[in-house]
Amino acid sequence: MVDIKKSKTEQNIRAPIVTIMGHVDHGKTSILDAIRKTNLTEQEYGGITQHIGAYQISHNGKKITFIDTPGHAAFAQMRARGGKAADIVVLVVAADEGVKPQTKEAISHIKAAQVPIVVAINKMDKPGADARKVKQELAQENVLVEDWGGTELCVELSAKTGEGLDKLLDAILTLAEMLDLKGSPAGELEAIIIESELDRKKGVVVSCIVKNGTLRIGDKVTASGLEAKIKSLLDDQGKLVKEAGPSDPVEILGFSKVPHVGDLIMTHGSELAELAIEKDKVEIIGKDAKRMISVVLKADTQGTLEAVKSSLADLITSSAETTYALKFLHTGTGDINESDVMLAQGAKGIVIGFNTKIPPAVEDLAESSGVLVKSYKTIYELIDDAVKLIEGTAVTETSKIKGRAKIIKLFKLESGDVIAGCKVLAGALKVKSKIAVYDKNPADLIKGDEPLFYGAVRKLKRGKDDVDVVGKDNECGVLLKPQFDGIAEEMYLEVL
Repeated sequence: MVDIKKSKTEQNIRAPIVTIMGHVDHGKTSILDAIRKTNLTEQEYGGITQHIGAYQISHNGKKITFIDTPGHAAFAQMRARGGKAADIVVLVVAADEGVKPQTKEAISHIKAAQVPIVVAINKMDKPGADARKVKQELAQENVLVEDWGGTELCVELSAKTGEGLDKLLDAILTLAEMLDLKGSPAGELEAIIIESELDRKKGVVVSCIVKNGTLRIGDKVTASGLEAKIKSLLDDQGKLVKEAGPSDPVEILGFSKVPHVGDLIMTHGSELAELAIEKDKVEIIGKDAKRMISVVLKADTQGTLEAVKSSLADLITSSAETTYALKFLHTGTGDINESDVMLAQGAKGIVIGFNTKIPPAVEDLAESSGVLVKSYKTIYELIDDAVKLIEGTAVTETSKIKGRAKIIKLFKLESGDVIAGCKVLAGALKVKSKIAVYDKNPADLIKGDEPLFYGAVRKLKRGKDDVDVVGKDNECGVLLKPQFDGIAEEMYLEVL
């Protein structure tokens, strides 16, 4: 992909990296579809772009690299990273709808990243299209296009009919020429991660765009504190290539763990890599709140993971009265597994997944452990349900209840042993847990009240099956060690 026949001066002029921003359904993906003459929209769940992808096209003999960022408000973090990665932002506004909330949000990201804008007024073919009104609304957001006395390039177009698309590409190349973008193939490697995920067949797959230097098969690199040796390079057409130069988008294999979206891939051992070593961060939102909610969060890709995590954090920080604090026990990509459930169970937390599977064995473990596990297909469902999910399972941070259960019914076995049929009221019962038996709810105890009996949990049964742990709101059979002859219905078990 790096043309060694070009002169050194020509090589140092790199293609512009462009990202598309704007309100949902204003035609961002449709514009890219029309440019690339492909159709990605139907491949995306619900018709909304959920992941970041990078694509390269050629116009009048010059290349342009596009980053396709999602449009939904909950993916603000991904758009922020996309803005930082790009040289130019195409701000898409529908001619028949004008400036919307996510348009304003995109403008905020663009201004924060200090990236030049090309305004694309889309859907000019639709009834009610009013470019003048759009420009007026943009002016109110301090985005002034050229014919309104400003400096921002503006193109009126229709992704549906194709009218104006060439003018948009011309505008991008004109702005790129003014910016005089440089990138040396011989320079120190800097490639920005646009997407990363754990694929069941391929392993860790990372999409990136080279900003400087050259990325080659066999290179030893580092990103997010992880080391890798590049095993494979695929271009945006899925073709195997040996190297990628400035502004080239590629998919790489070689990482054993998933690096963070937005981080740089650099040559292992370089000075730049040493400066970029990432330090661990405490994942707690709202530390001064009275109640702590522990969450294990899983998503299908790293970019989606960060966006969903940001959305959940916003639910906590945007509240006028911060009642809850959010603690991310673990965040990662891939299907929800047994260790996720066990981690949540130990902290009395919940497991939330986005576009991830919950294997049957994991569902069984979650049920027996009393851990709430839910996965969502769209960001809308997750956000709508998150408040109820969090408030309904919030755990007091200072709570010392390890496990509490009420005896509902007694069953005598042929061996003479007595099984106590219980309902777990708080925490969890575990095999080998030391317990105390009370004749009234431990929550109502006063100082000086002593238990009727001390012992341990010998066995736990769910139906006919022996289990190791039973969580809150679940019923189970409990066999104590040693046997307590005075055991009776309406008594309580308390884990010590």
